Amino acid sequence: MIKTVFFDVGSTLIDADPDIDGAFHEVAVRRGHELERAEVSVHLPAVNCFYEEEYLRDGDFWCSPEGSVEMYLDMYRYLSHLTGLGHDAEGIAREVNESYCRPAHWRILDDVLPCLKELKRRHLRLGIVSNWSSNLESLIRGLRMAPYFDEIVSSADVGYRKPNPMIFTIAMERMGIEAGEAVHVGDRPDADGRGAEAAGIRPIIVDRAGACEDCGYATVRSLAELAELVERF
Repeated sequence: MIKTVFFDVGSTLIDADPDIDGAFHEVAVRRGHELERAEVSVHLPAVNCFYEEEYLRDGDFWCSPEGSVEMYLDMYRYLSHLTGLGHDAEGIAREVNESYCRPAHWRILDDVLPCLKELKRRHLRLGIVSNWSSNLESLIRGLRMAPYFDEIVSSADVGYRKPNPMIFTIAMERMGIEAGEAVHVGDRPDADGRGAEAAGIRPIIVDRAGACEDCGYATVRSLAELAELVERF
């Protein structure tokens, strides 16, 4: 019987708002640079590719407070150079990173709060297991989502990152449950799917774009479908 639902955070519960190009543009203009947002947006594919390559090469930057921050700083430094602002890369990078520590720069996805309310109505306990920096709990509190969650586990705080099953083991120990009593919901089959499965937890991939139908795990197109799916497990 499922007693607990764990959630990933980024692209599962919340999204950056504005996206990197918007936040970068705001900071650059505030620092006195003449730059159009379109001049930043054109480089987003390269910045996203930079992150994915680093993550696949060695994602252990998520395993420490310093590493998780430095990864983002590297992304924003890289974007500074791509937009011709390399001479101010350090200052821009630090201001953009600071902006994403504030709840105002994040948006709760539309299907999230109704889902969390329904799961709580069904007396399920909820937790977070996410590859994130050490500010995760304060961010969730700032977004006024903390009352829904019994535990918040970030990779930077515990020293393990998905898909390492240890981060799930720590979460289960804190919740006082066995693997068969939990599901984990996330957007990445490689991290959320493999990691949860390795810990003995049933994974569910939230696939809003319909890109993961053949991932080998249970999927939902919206979190509105989640409560009924969990009920069937």
